[in-house]
Amino acid sequence: MRQSSHLLPALPACAALLVLTLGPGAALLSAQQEFRVLRTENFRREPSGRAALLATVNAGVELPADSVTDQWVQLVLEGWVWAQSLAPTSQPGFDVRVSPGRGENLRAAPNGSILGRLSEGCLLVELDREPGWVRVRRVAWMFRGSVEPVGAAARAAAPVAATSSAQIGLDWAVTADQAPLYRTPDGDTTGSLAPDASVRVLARSGEWVRVQTEGWVRESDLKPSSPGVLVGVSGAEVRSNPREFEGAVLQWVVQYIAIQRADELRREIPVGQRYVLARGPLPEAGFVYIVLDDAQLTEIERLEPLTELVIIGRVRTARSQYLGNPVLDLIDLAVRK
Repeated sequence: MRQSSHLLPALPACAALLVLTLGPGAALLSAQQEFRVLRTENFRREPSGRAALLATVNAGVELPADSVTDQWVQLVLEGWVWAQSLAPTSQPGFDVRVSPGRGENLRAAPNGSILGRLSEGCLLVELDREPGWVRVRRVAWMFRGSVEPVGAAARAAAPVAATSSAQIGLDWAVTADQAPLYRTPDGDTTGSLAPDASVRVLARSGEWVRVQTEGWVRESDLKPSSPGVLVGVSGAEVRSNPREFEGAVLQWVVQYIAIQRADELRREIPVGQRYVLARGPLPEAGFVYIVLDDAQLTEIERLEPLTELVIIGRVRTARSQYLGNPVLDLIDLAVRK
């Protein structure tokens, strides 16, 4: 596998560049510290809400940090990108850029879980290659209130318990009245909590607290956090517009029928590859072939036939050769119970 010629020789220069780009009050970390993203958040070129948007990173992703300020954290984002979505660049210090107009997913492994969504034009350092995939890196900034330290740093920062009583504590609370919910202290309002809504207190800053709560919303009121995932596309649209939809990422609801093994008649799937035969996208009565990797196969094998699934998949083929069914590579799934 090829590695970028920039990687080893460029380390001293990158370190110098890092010092130059730190904002006022920034502190270089003596040992690289890990941070967990609390909610889907923007990844920006500079520590400013007006800086160019390079990517969005999904909640739960853990990233190493190079420096921390009161308001911003400089993080190292690494992952795998579909090779056809990258183009070479002549920009100093970078090897490739994201070329599709709607951006591209960044994954933990080739065809693996999605870490976030890279914006069109995002410049990246190439680290490695595998057939069809490129491992890349970008160092940039995220708002400090959207991440939390993990590991030893989190334990060191944890507040001391105010009481030893198991029944009394400050970790949980209820709203005294209807309370606006803000994205950041004094920032935009994202919603409101009803009186007596139960919340978990995660952190305190001055007169503000960061809280976590749970509830239910209709699935029709949600859309994927990654802007490149298409919702509401029918199977008929995909079959009739191969050029537009092959390579696109879709969210569909399908009904699981069975796991099958590809033979010579399924020319779009390697012989012997396991795939799901599913009906849909619902409420359509057609069929879809969903290609699986080994980890996904284990999850699907536990399901009962006729289970409804919400899936995200990349369109490998809009129309199979003999039956005209779409073929998707599975990215993620959830079971409708």
